[in-house]
Amino acid sequence: METKFNVFEILEIAEKIDHNGAIFYLKTAELFDDPELKNIYYILANWRARHEKILTQRRKRFSEKTGEFGTFDPDNYVLSNPDVMAGLTVFSHKPDSSGRLTGAESREQIIKDAVRRAKEAIFFYEGLKDFARDPASKSTVDKIIKEENRHIRLLYEQLEQQ
Repeated sequence: METKFNVFEILEIAEKIDHNGAIFYLKTAELFDDPELKNIYYILANWRARHEKILTQRRKRFSEKTGEFGTFDPDNYVLSNPDVMAGLTVFSHKPDSSGRLTGAESREQIIKDAVRRAKEAIFFYEGLKDFARDPASKSTVDKIIKEENRHIRLLYEQLEQQ
């Protein structure tokens, strides 16, 4: 059985990814004693939370306009549970489980890690396009990738301000 996602489902997966990202960054902030470094993680969490909200609004508008919703298929666990797909991404792990974050990282290391995570999210979305049901679904993934690339540009600007 082939799994294909419609626009609604893609947006729902992206919402979960950003939700997981916000939680990840909030929990990671707890590793740091330095208020400035902790604040960077709060800013990253806020970015993810705002993006989640934007995606939620986009999904609701899509449903209102088209009448399409997610698919519930008791025989297809992945299609019926967007958390499964979102759980495959970079933000699915607890911040201290990767062994990479110790709370001793510098500002530059934090921003570079955030860039790496955004790039890994883009890699995930590129793969998700292969499971897009139609051109509108692929276009939705492309928009999300564009937004992730914008996040990366903003992060690089922060690195240059050092």
